[in-house]
Parts: sequence; C-alpha cells; structure tokens
Amino acid sequence: MSAGKENIEQLVQDMGQRVENLKLQFNLFFSGEIRVPPEKERQELETRIRNLMSTGSKSARVSLLIQNLSSKFSLYNNMWLKRLTELETGVSTLIRKKTAYTDEINPLPKAPPKPKERTAEVSLNREESFEKLFDDYSRMLPPQARSGLDKEEVINTIKTKLITENLVDAQVNLSMEKGKVKIKVKSSF
Repeated sequence: MSAGKENIEQLVQDMGQRVENLKLQFNLFFSGEIRVPPEKERQELETRIRNLMSTGSKSARVSLLIQNLSSKFSLYNNMWLKRLTELETGVSTLIRKKTAYTDEINPLPKAPPKPKERTAEVSLNREESFEKLFDDYSRMLPPQARSGLDKEEVINTIKTKLITENLVDAQVNLSMEKGKVKIKVKSSF
C-alpha cells in the first residue's frame, strides 16, 4: 500500500474519532451539561468530510471507509439538527407516559357504548322506514362487517318476513346476541 493511501486511511480513522467526540459533546449539550452547542466543530467536520469525499484516485477500500464515515456523520448530523430545531421552536418529541393525574385533568373522550337493542316501526307503505331500519341495523355491526353489507338484501329479508307473517305495519326489534344481529318482527297493533 502506498504512503498516500495509508495517510488517507489514518485521516478517515481520525475523523471517525472526531465524529464520536462530537457526538459526546452534543449529548452533553442536549442533557444540559454544556450551555452552547458545538456548532463550530460540527460545521468544520462537515466541511472536512465533504472535502475528503471529493478527493480523487482512491482504492475501493478507502472509498468504502470514506463512504461509511460520511453516512455515520450524516445520520448524527440530521439527528442533531432536528433536535436543535426542536429546542429552538419549543417542540419536544419526547413521548411521556400519561399519569393518572394528567388523565384526570384532560380525560380522553370515550366512545358511546353501542346499544344492544334497537326497535323500529316499519311499514310496507313507507320505504323510508326500511331505510331507517337498515341504518340502525348497520350501526349495530362492527366496522369490518359493514363493508360487505348489501342494503337491498337486508331490506328485502325484512320485507319478506313481514309478508310471510301477513303484516303491513310492524315493530322490528334488533338485538345483538353472540356477535350477531337478531331480527324479531311483531305486529305493531
């Protein structure tokens, strides 16, 4: 190996150590141990890595070492810049566990419980009564069951029940039993 390649490899190793030292300094800054971020060192290291990448006539090994150093620095640099921006704007991405105290102050809205029973008046003379009944029926189902629901089929099933029981006007009771909606038709007289 030539002396120039050895020098470049040594330079890459030294710069790798400087990246690690800069990482430690930023960690100390973010933890509050240092009052000023090591911005000058970060910019200087960024410039040196760019210059190192632009140098020509490198072996594959040296090119790979430089690329790894550049990737490592870019990863840290993006993280540092993001955290600095968050500090400047006052936005924190820390995920904090909710305590019972904060839940009491800001309670989360709870979804209303689904009714286990619904009753509707239907009439073969009023089509809109079946539309309302279908809406009630679909609200009782879990969301994944609603997607394959055929409105006309449900309405026609209820109409057929009315006709077979010789009813024009009826009261339809919908109830949830064992995960299924049960339909009971009775005379509204």
